[in-house]
Parts: sequence; C-alpha cells; structure tokens
Amino acid sequence: MFDSLKVDNNTKLIGYYPPYDKAKTSKHLNFYIDNPAEIKTVMTELTTGAEVQNSMENPPFFVSIIQNYSLVKSWIVNPTLKSALYDGHTYKFDIEKVKKLSKKYPFDYKMEKVTFSNKEEYKQYLAKQKSDTTFLFAYSPQFRYEGSFEIQFPNTGAFSSPKAISEYLTPLIEKIVQENEYRLGYILDQKNMHDQNQFTMTITGSKKLFDNLKVDNLKSENWKPTVEEGSFFYKTK
Repeated sequence: MFDSLKVDNNTKLIGYYPPYDKAKTSKHLNFYIDNPAEIKTVMTELTTGAEVQNSMENPPFFVSIIQNYSLVKSWIVNPTLKSALYDGHTYKFDIEKVKKLSKKYPFDYKMEKVTFSNKEEYKQYLAKQKSDTTFLFAYSPQFRYEGSFEIQFPNTGAFSSPKAISEYLTPLIEKIVQENEYRLGYILDQKNMHDQNQFTMTITGSKKLFDNLKVDNLKSENWKPTVEEGSFFYKTK
C-alpha cells in the first residue's frame, strides 16, 4: 500500500475513522505509529489482494501516511466488506491486520476547524501548530479567490436571462483576468427569487477584477473578502 514512500523521523502512519462520523463507528480500529523502523515493518505487512468490484462503506476507515504535517497518501478501507480503495480501484484487504495494529498502537484524535480571511493568516496559524507535539496534519483552505461581488442587471430584452448576461459579461471580465481566475454565476437567493425585474449576478475572483470591471450604467457592489476554513487534526491519546 505504501511501498514507494520514504520514511523518516517526520513520518507517521495512522488509521482513523473520518471526522464526519460523529458516532466514531470504527474508533476501535484506530492506530498511530511514529517510529520509523516500526512504520517500515508495518508497511511491508499492509498488502492488498486481487482487485474486486468498486464499493465503499459509509462511513469508511482511512489508513494514511503523514509526512511533515501533510497527508501524502491515503487508502479508504471497508472494514465489513474487507476491501480497500485507492485511485479508483478496489482490492481485497485483510482487516485483521488493522485490528492487530489498533491493539498494539491505540489512538484517538480531535479535529478543530478555524476560519481564515487570507492565505498568510493561515500559514502563520499552521506554523504555530507545528510546535504542538500533538498536531498531526491539516486540511488547508484553497484560497483560490480573494472575494466575491455582485452586479444587478435589469430584466430587459438585452439582459433577459442569466445566460444572456453571462455571455455579455464574460468577454468584459476576460479583458482583465484569465478564464481560470474567476467564477461567474447566478445564485437563486431571496433577492433573485422574489424580484423578477432584475438578475443579480455573483462574480468570484480578485479585488483587481472588482476594481476594474466596468459595465455601462451598472455598478459592481457588495465586495466580500473570502473567508475559508481549515481543519486541524490533533492526537488526543
């Protein structure tokens, strides 16, 4: 399962139930190993069998390698079906191997969610967590866009639908930013549902786009900086 990965003092091998499983269905299978020699030994034992039909239990169980506080490879394990998934393929798997590891290396964790307004704020918080000996890894926010804003169009012949407005806006936007640097959409919110005389379009992208996009007689408004969430995992025992 992990034969091509380098193991050093910054490597951890863990098995854990998914954080969204509030019942902790597979908690009894959790394990945690941080000794490089023991990880190497266990990695040789974690093998899969023949490929079988794709399937996934809900909730599943994860077996993952952490390297320098980042998840570098994960397998999804089906404890009851006795199979494991990786990269779109499912293989037979002996769940008894995990049961033995859980008895020898018992483990539990907690997850904390933190919101961030920009990438630098997240990086500073992450650096601080690395000094905590219980910190395992984080799911980082993407910070793909700086924020979002709106433009309200009247429901007229030229702007008779969100599709027509999108076709009008797209070339204006792409004079300022590249195709992959923004997202243009029509959100069916309270305003759009109840006011049929207008279409409010939402544009997600950079502050540069908000400042520079000029649409005749219409105003870009309601700039909202992106607030994204990171998930931080800590060993509790």
